[in-house]
Amino acid sequence: TLRLTPVNLYKVAQEIINYSRPKAQDRKVSLVFKNKSDIPSVQADEEKISWAILQLIDNAIKFTPSGGQVTLSLEKESDKLVAVIVADTGIGIPDHRLAEGFEPFHQLDASPTRRYGGTGLGLALVKEIVSAHGSMVEIKSEVGKGSTFSFPLLAALEGSKNLVPTTPSAATGCSATGPRCATPRWVARP
Repeated sequence: TLRLTPVNLYKVAQEIINYSRPKAQDRKVSLVFKNKSDIPSVQADEEKISWAILQLIDNAIKFTPSGGQVTLSLEKESDKLVAVIVADTGIGIPDHRLAEGFEPFHQLDASPTRRYGGTGLGLALVKEIVSAHGSMVEIKSEVGKGSTFSFPLLAALEGSKNLVPTTPSAATGCSATGPRCATPRWVARP
């Protein structure tokens, strides 16, 4: 169950960057935080959305070679939506394998000599958390150049407490093939 409250994404992002910086430095990966000054708070479960963003940053650092860069950006898409964007200059994912990364216990490199650790649950859980917030993760990737993971969150409205999306993608109007943004539809929790 989500505990939705207004969440200051700037603060969350700063904490994640500070927490992740030692790992990035150990791997000699530059970690950058880009934030526009007019980012409103979002309606989210702070613990769960923080974990999802941290997981995306952690994966980006893991799959970015030494000398590369990982960027966390917050962008206001509209008065009602804020985009969370994690981009890297890592190894990238082939187009035909993009959906596989969200399958539980699935590793894109399943060879016996694979270089990257992990259980294959991270992205599957990120997808579930973001979906529970009424949104979906969009991936853009190019092999050898890097990947970008992004998702919009509903901006918190004055006096908005205990709101829940009417359907998993109702908040953003997102569909697997359709536009990312539409009129949000939220209802008050009893």
